Amino acid sequence: MTDPTHALFGRRYQVLSITHPLGSPGHVLVAHRDGVCLRIPVLATNLAPSAPALPRTKLTRAALLDLLSLVKECEALCPDHRNASGAGSPRA
Repeated sequence: MTDPTHALFGRRYQVLSITHPLGSPGHVLVAHRDGVCLRIPVLATNLAPSAPALPRTKLTRAALLDLLSLVKECEALCPDHRNASGAGSPRA
């Protein structure tokens, strides 16, 4: 599993079969354990024709905007009152 957003990222499985339907990247059937087979999207594996052009993340746009709002609130609540320690010291 090479897709960092997939729950099984980093794990390795024995490939049983690969489907290649028209107009779709397809799925890989892999052996899991105790006779269980998993159907994994080809795009989540190293069998994909090419790597996705854009980085993928589990964070949505809305979640990122919420995080940025929180950071702005924290900056306002915790102002930097440090002073330089000497004449030649930069203010951090």
